[in-house]
Amino acid sequence: MSGRCGILGVGRGRAAGLDRETERRRILNSFEVLDISPALRALVVEALESKAWDWFRDCDGCTFVSEVYWPTIYFPPCLRHDFDCIRGQGGWQACLRFYRLQRAYGVENYRSGIRTAAVTAAWYGWLRWRRKG
Repeated sequence: MSGRCGILGVGRGRAAGLDRETERRRILNSFEVLDISPALRALVVEALESKAWDWFRDCDGCTFVSEVYWPTIYFPPCLRHDFDCIRGQGGWQACLRFYRLQRAYGVENYRSGIRTAAVTAAWYGWLRWRRKG
């Protein structure tokens, strides 16, 4: 596991040999393996192809938690949520997308709910204000 590890993980860590094309391929292959719906695939692909950010550099994964079933920090639900937040568009819709993507990737209902509530609180309590300065 690379990236943020455990409860209250710190640092952005990278696995040895991690590269953009390998990660992109891993994300795109996950659509077929996990039978992700076309609508949800489009959300992740939008984040991957956007010129508004550099997903490989700017995505910091699921802050404070590790996704034990995903080998790197580029867990697609978190990647999409980072994309929304970095563009200053966190809010309710981004959190709903985050929840739906987690469920599609097999995260249990209660875990998805808790994580979504936590990122919603973080967005409205701190993250959106950080960009205003």
